[in-house]
Amino acid sequence: MTKTIEVILSPALYQHRLTRENQITVVVDVLRFTSSLTAAFHYGISEVIPVTHIAVAEEYKRKGFPVAAERDGLKLPFADFGNSMSGFDTPAIIGKSLVYCTTNGTVAMNMGADSGIVVAMAFTNMSSVAEFVAKQDFNAVILCSGWKNLLSIEDTLCAGALLNHPLIKQGFQQQGDECTLAADLWLKNEHGLKDAIMQTAHYKRLIGLGVDPNLDLLLTLDLYSLVPVYRDGVIRLADVQGF
Repeated sequence: MTKTIEVILSPALYQHRLTRENQITVVVDVLRFTSSLTAAFHYGISEVIPVTHIAVAEEYKRKGFPVAAERDGLKLPFADFGNSMSGFDTPAIIGKSLVYCTTNGTVAMNMGADSGIVVAMAFTNMSSVAEFVAKQDFNAVILCSGWKNLLSIEDTLCAGALLNHPLIKQGFQQQGDECTLAADLWLKNEHGLKDAIMQTAHYKRLIGLGVDPNLDLLLTLDLYSLVPVYRDGVIRLADVQGF
């Protein structure tokens, strides 16, 4: 079977995707959620429950769950954690179930869940995700979380990097102009990635809020060898899922 891969540049376009069946969705939210999620697993979190609405996150908090929650880039007052990679570098999370609610990333994870397996990807775990996706007998959709349904350059760059990964380039037939755009954008910026990200609207927005995403850490390719997989309402690492 010839497997296909396509890129969705924002959640608002997800309903128009070409792939509908036998689908694996790769969610990308580089500056925040998927980068921070991979870090949380690296630091020892057991599982993550992604929720879309703040009220649901608050209810979990009342039940005693640790909660990471933000809106528009800022940690919410009731939350234990915000949405940064370094924030999870604490023994307090080891073995815990973390509830996670963000502006863009958790929305995209829940959106993809209706169509099959969903995995979370950032620059920091790209090769592990590429290997995982290549082993599945599914067509692939890369869903860029963007910013409030708008395109974001950093997520498009990450999608392009995956498209140019040898395992994906050799194993999948690219569909749509979005693939061409993302792949070309990566090739033009891969050797100046930090400078390219620093020019993005989302990065400037975070810096304006006093939030430093720590690009040196966030843009380190394959920093972690792990694949967060979302199924049945919970994100766990791939080996825990039995894949």
